[in-house]
Amino acid sequence: MVDHLSEEQRANLPNNPSMLPTPVITYGMVHKLECKQDRKVTLPSVIDEGNTGKTGAGEPKATKDEKQVKYAWNSPSLMIVCEDGDLNSALHHLVASLHNPFAENAVATLLIQESVREPFLDRLVEQMKPLDGQVANHPNYVRTLAKLQKLKAETIVGNPKTVSPNATPMLVSDLTHNYLGDGPTGVVTMHTFRTPKEATQVNLKETLAYSSVSIWNEKLASAYEVCALLKDETFMINCFNVDLTPIKPSFDANRNDVKIVKGYHYETLTINHQRKIIVFAVGTIFAN
Repeated sequence: MVDHLSEEQRANLPNNPSMLPTPVITYGMVHKLECKQDRKVTLPSVIDEGNTGKTGAGEPKATKDEKQVKYAWNSPSLMIVCEDGDLNSALHHLVASLHNPFAENAVATLLIQESVREPFLDRLVEQMKPLDGQVANHPNYVRTLAKLQKLKAETIVGNPKTVSPNATPMLVSDLTHNYLGDGPTGVVTMHTFRTPKEATQVNLKETLAYSSVSIWNEKLASAYEVCALLKDETFMINCFNVDLTPIKPSFDANRNDVKIVKGYHYETLTINHQRKIIVFAVGTIFAN
């Protein structure tokens, strides 16, 4: 801090450095925010107990341990991170989803702009901790690891010195969830784009139906363009997992509406013949 002071300001400083005030905002608060909340995990719901009888002529009966149990997705979400977005906030929510991948509204797919991909992922790896045993031992996550070994896909995982390869949060590059199995996979798929418009084309690879899309881009007009090009219904700009109760009645009634509730701008409107919900923090209006 002293290096940036003028000569006059230096002259007025106390001679004893210990008398200088302690900075309220530290470097870590700006550049290396960490998520230290208690990590509670959610497991996916069973939608099919599997078939324990014969599956075909001449095929033996499957034992209880061998039957293929199917699990349901729990309102997965899509995250789009642009170079002008709040990377700290996006990172915070992505880290939470990576450690609790079966949770409601957890990020299932990440679209990251090429210009910020490397530094963003470097910071992400630093925050990866071993998965809770309930997640690491879940059959869907175990199945995904086995499938990835066969596919030899590019993955981003935790530091092997502190995180076991069999219990690591994981980003899978350039693969879609349908390649990894039926139902929730326990990992986050990732695709890279150059421009926000290209992001909407890249995401066509994914067949997953998202409950919401969070777009991290301080340029509101650009974010709205993405909302118009994607077929999803719910978009949250520079925010994540916001309560939609204030706008749901208007959306369900197919009625255009705008509300400001608890610091969030809510609106429902028709874009390209499809009704959508768009939510963003009120402060975003004044930043554009």
